[in-house]
Amino acid sequence: MERVAYDRRLHSIDDPADLWVDTQKWISSLGGNRVVKTHNMCGTFGGAQHPLPELTHSAIHIVRDPRDVAVSYANHYVHNLRDAAMMLQYKDNVAHEEGHAFRKAMLGSWQMNVTTWLEAPFPALTLRYEDMLETPHKTIGKVMGFLKMRPDVEIDEIVRLTSFKKLSRMEQSVGFVERSRNQSRFFNKGVAGQWLNHKRELDGLPEAFTPLIEQLGYEL
Repeated sequence: MERVAYDRRLHSIDDPADLWVDTQKWISSLGGNRVVKTHNMCGTFGGAQHPLPELTHSAIHIVRDPRDVAVSYANHYVHNLRDAAMMLQYKDNVAHEEGHAFRKAMLGSWQMNVTTWLEAPFPALTLRYEDMLETPHKTIGKVMGFLKMRPDVEIDEIVRLTSFKKLSRMEQSVGFVERSRNQSRFFNKGVAGQWLNHKRELDGLPEAFTPLIEQLGYEL
């Protein structure tokens, strides 16, 4: 797997609003109730709002320790870890892959992205990725309660069907559409605390986000 040279120009854009236009038009054209996954921040940026409150019933907001986000980010884009940690601090950080209309998102910095969803103008349930790993049954129960839904199968079966190992095996057999062109696989490790093996490369990142890291219950 060839490492990609970091170029900030690939993670910025003159008009960030352009990144949201296609998604907004697509959602508007679908009709009915739809579940939409997004990495976009929540709010107004570059003159465009995402998601539109009038189209949004509620949101499930998943957060992860930013130090582990940096490790995952470096793997996904095949950057070195110091560059990934730096990118998480840019307020104009953009995910953008040429030739893929919906593989683009206005990420902002990690703190900006998380904060905008915590302050969403519609009901939003915030879940920590680490809690999803540690207590999946409890987490799924929270989701069902928040959405006022009763699952068609037992929660045990939902946990089994959505486990990282099962999804990883599925990717190996049929592929996964969100794998970047530079990755050998999308589902890499799916664990918490990888950053503990990379403290030197991540030096300075915790301090940049200290208040929010503590608010979310992560240890410094």
